[in-house]
Amino acid sequence: MLKIEPTFIKDLYVLHRHVHQDERGIFNRFFAADELAAAGIPAEAVHINSSTSTSMGTLRGIHFQYPPFAEGKIVSCAAGAVWDVGIDLRPDSPTRFKWFGTKLTPENGVSLIVPEGFGHAFITLEPNSTVVYVVSAVYAPDHESGIMYDDPLLKIKWPIQPTVISEKDRSWDKIEKRLKELDSGFSQSN
Repeated sequence: MLKIEPTFIKDLYVLHRHVHQDERGIFNRFFAADELAAAGIPAEAVHINSSTSTSMGTLRGIHFQYPPFAEGKIVSCAAGAVWDVGIDLRPDSPTRFKWFGTKLTPENGVSLIVPEGFGHAFITLEPNSTVVYVVSAVYAPDHESGIMYDDPLLKIKWPIQPTVISEKDRSWDKIEKRLKELDSGFSQSN
């Protein structure tokens, strides 16, 4: 059974999954559309992706896609440990540019439900950490974008210093330079 906990940011939720553990190890259900729908959270799975980061301190993000390919995500950790963060980028939101982060591990059964209009990023807290993403839209490179992980407007407090960051993630501009693009990009209709 899933338990859904709201955060202080509207539409961003922490999902607590039942973790079955016995002498064989652990069993987790990462996605249950029926249980999410019963809780009033629509969840469409278009892709299920995973990424494994070999080094502790690997930072991925801040990523998002603009409409009509805006993505909702349910993010879980299948191996190791990560600190996962969702950032509200919605133009008319009272919590715009606010973020919420939480630790995800296979043992704690915690996932983050990141809705459309949010940026997403994580940093690995252990080597060989694997993240599983249930995604609601296809990957559309022409609609993909990102923001610098250390943007001064966001003031994200990463729990450890990033040591591995892709060139692509290092190249995103700061919000201040892209505010008009963010506003017009997220204002597009689906």
